[in-house]
Amino acid sequence: MNRILPSFALAAAFAAAPAFADALDSAAATAAGVAAGITEDDAKLTETWQGKLAAGLDVKSGNTEKTGYNGHAEAKKLHGDTIVVATLDGAWEETEVSDSDGTKRDERTVGNAKGEVNVKEKLADWSLAPFVYGDVSAEHDGVAGVKYRTIESAGIGFFLVDTDALKLSVEAGLAYVQEELDGLESDDYLAYRLAERADWVPDFAEGVSFFETADFLQDFDESDRYFCNFEAGMDVPMFAGLSLTLKGTVNYNHLPAEGKEKTDRAVVAQVGYNF
Repeated sequence: MNRILPSFALAAAFAAAPAFADALDSAAATAAGVAAGITEDDAKLTETWQGKLAAGLDVKSGNTEKTGYNGHAEAKKLHGDTIVVATLDGAWEETEVSDSDGTKRDERTVGNAKGEVNVKEKLADWSLAPFVYGDVSAEHDGVAGVKYRTIESAGIGFFLVDTDALKLSVEAGLAYVQEELDGLESDDYLAYRLAERADWVPDFAEGVSFFETADFLQDFDESDRYFCNFEAGMDVPMFAGLSLTLKGTVNYNHLPAEGKEKTDRAVVAQVGYNF
C-alpha cells in the first residue's frame, strides 16, 4: 500500500489542478507585493496556464546510496508583471531492512515530497530591475529524517541580467521556518534567506535551456542551524511536447536529523510533457 501512495498523491493533486489554477489566478490578480521577473516578451503566459508533468530516475548519495523514482509537476502563469509558479516534487525508493538472522532485503518504502508556491513582481524596467517576492513551501523527507518543514519567506531581489537569452537574479529576505526532524523536538525560528537563479537559452542549441539555483537559510538566534540547496541542469526538447531534463542537486543541513548525514546528493533524469 505504501508503495503506491506517492503516485496516488501526485495523481490526486493534478485531478484538482483546474480548481487550484483558478485559485492561484485570483491570488495573482491581488498580489501587490509579490513578484516575477518576466519580461514583456513572455506575454504569451498571460492567456493560459502553462504546465509540465515529468517522471524519471535519480541516483543518490549521502543518507542513501539507492536509485529511486521521482515525479515533478508545475504550473505557471503571468498576470501583468506578476508571475505565479506552483510546483510539486516527489521521490521514493526501497530501503534495506534486516531480519533477525541478519538477512537484508528491500522492503520499506521511503521518500520525500515537496510543494511550493512562489509569487514575484517586477517593480521597474531598469538595467538592475528590482522585484519583490513571496514564497511558501512544505516538505517531508523520509531519507534525510525530515518529518516536516514549512517555510514562509518574503523579500526583495534584483535582476543582474534580464535578456531573452540570459536571466540572472539575486534575492534576500526573511523566512519563518517550522520543522521537526527525527530524534529532535519540533521547533520554529526566524531566519534570513539568500538566493540566486540563472536561466540561459543559448543561440547554438535551439530549444535547449540551462538553469541553476542556490538558496541559503540561517537561524538568527542559533548560527549553527543553517541549510542550503543547490541545483543545476538542462532541458532538452524531444518531440510531441516531450522534453528531457538532466540535473544534479546538493542539499546540506548543518544540524541534520539524529543519525543522518549532513549532505545529500542526487543525479536526476526526467522525461516530461509540456502543455
